[in-house]
Amino acid sequence: MNAPRFQSVALALALLLSAMGLECRAAESTSWLAGFLSPELWRIEKQRSALQRELAALGTPVVGQTAEQFGYQHPRLDAPPLNPAWVQVDLRSAQTIDWIALVPAQLDWQSFDRPAYGFPKRFRVDISDDSEFLAFTTVADFTESDFPDPGVAPVGVKVEGQKARYVRVTVTKFALENGQYFFALAEVMVLSGNRNVAISRPVSVSARYELPPRWSQENLVDGRTPLGPPIRKDLLGYDGIFADTPANGTPPVMQVDLGRTVELQEVRLHPVHARIGADVPGFAFPQSFRVEASADAKFRTPVVLFESVDFPNPGNNPVTLQVSGAARAVRVVFLGTNANQPQRRFGLSELEVYAGGVNVARTGTVTATHDTSPISRNWPRESLIDGYTSYGRLMELPEWLATWTRRRELQPQLAALAERHGVLMEQSLTRGLRLLSLLSVLLALGAVAFAWRVRQRRRREIEALRFRLARDLHDEIGSNLASLAVTGELAAETASAEDREDWKEVQRVSRESMEAMREVLWVLGAREEAGLDLATRLQRTAQRMLARQKVDWLAAPQNPPAAWPAESRREVFLFFKEAMANVVRHARASRVELGAEIDCGEFVLTVRDDGVGFDPPHAREGVGLKSLRERARDLRGHMTIQSAPGTGTTVILRAPV
Repeated sequence: MNAPRFQSVALALALLLSAMGLECRAAESTSWLAGFLSPELWRIEKQRSALQRELAALGTPVVGQTAEQFGYQHPRLDAPPLNPAWVQVDLRSAQTIDWIALVPAQLDWQSFDRPAYGFPKRFRVDISDDSEFLAFTTVADFTESDFPDPGVAPVGVKVEGQKARYVRVTVTKFALENGQYFFALAEVMVLSGNRNVAISRPVSVSARYELPPRWSQENLVDGRTPLGPPIRKDLLGYDGIFADTPANGTPPVMQVDLGRTVELQEVRLHPVHARIGADVPGFAFPQSFRVEASADAKFRTPVVLFESVDFPNPGNNPVTLQVSGAARAVRVVFLGTNANQPQRRFGLSELEVYAGGVNVARTGTVTATHDTSPISRNWPRESLIDGYTSYGRLMELPEWLATWTRRRELQPQLAALAERHGVLMEQSLTRGLRLLSLLSVLLALGAVAFAWRVRQRRRREIEALRFRLARDLHDEIGSNLASLAVTGELAAETASAEDREDWKEVQRVSRESMEAMREVLWVLGAREEAGLDLATRLQRTAQRMLARQKVDWLAAPQNPPAAWPAESRREVFLFFKEAMANVVRHARASRVELGAEIDCGEFVLTVRDDGVGFDPPHAREGVGLKSLRERARDLRGHMTIQSAPGTGTTVILRAPV
């Protein structure tokens, strides 16, 4: 057998292993055969694997337009402009520039692989100390060929520490959309060390186009982009912290004692992007607030750094305030709200204070006005300076930009390797499959027939056992209970008034036992005999067990996907019954709220009562609570209990589906 034919046969055998269900062995065989078949194919597979690992190590990006401000858009033209267009940022003084980043514009919510909106086709980035740019230094020139679409990724230009006051982006070729020529940018960032020194600086443009709040030249340096904060996705068990208005009416505050006096450069306020209980960017961000600094931790000598009476919601973007002066402590004071949207509390996910180019708040001490919300009041106050926003761990801007730059570089490389890999694989597969087509079909048919027979036999055995058990329970115990219920009914009709209530109780217990038997059939998997799906079974069980309480469903209960294992449904049902039993035995409640819904790939079960409640940290864990925790663990989910004496109890189960 010649070499090419032998190679094809080897690859076909690997494919047969995969078809027979030997995935791991087939994967090892394919990797070995790739090198045997073609050195180029082997090299491509190694390169792809290395690049995919590198891409995964960069983390999952969090992308989405969460603020009304989209950026700057050049007026649309029916023909290409005769002269280049430009946008320019005045840094107000000569600054050491390490990076310049152009953030593409996006419209509304976007996915990671969405094309950029109106990103310039050809452009140049210049710096100068002259506002007219009669003399300038070009730090990036992309005017010779069309720039590849960056998607959502920022385009970073490394400047290597040169100093300049003005940064200009000159566009020599516009984007074309629907027969019109224009360009758009979400943000122009100028990084000096760990800071974006372009924030809130003056912007000038060659052609002004204002469509507030979405499009404005000032939006180029407002810090609001589809990329949100500079984070790597990493979710914690809380969204941030909140401060309520005290009973005496004094303004709620959040404060960080830095521990020492520093020269302030920048304050960053990170909004809460609510995940727990809602999905709202900029949740409870203060509409009117003041940022103050003080030379002492008790704010005996406060200095106002920033104040706004009607601040637009930033979504999940940080609010960056460039400040100056010496201070020991920094605080945010809630000033109030407008009449249309009453607000008594505010929230932040992180407060950063930069001095000497670093965030000095990380080692500080947090104090804040009390939070009365039952959901968030126990969230750690230290989360205000723990280096995490609602959706992930904060990165310094240069690291964040380098990560995005590398991610943008890897995408086309992986696409090119995937295309070449596909061509080589198709060539090898064609040769191999021609030689082994008959053997492949026979082995595949044999494997399918064998698997089908095994599955059918197993299914018949399970069906037989289920039907036999269901029949026995239904015919033996069910008929006895039905007879007992009829006997009680007949006896109640002829019994004396003294005995009639006892016979009615016999009849009631018999019927409840019949219903309980149906639940047993359902738990055992005999769905047809039980006759109800999970959602309906939950409703019926609640109706039976909570006959003395008012029951409200927060929404119509939802059934999990059909592919969810029967064992998981069983555990959810038994969890629900145990929670109901705890309400009946211990809560002394008059009203119970229930929920069963699918949320973000999880089955969420909620049981909330208005009973006596208890103190979870100090309560003795009995069999009931221990059983609930074990069932949540068996479901690979988690259970939370929120309660306090006199405030009722809320039990929430989250199980992945």
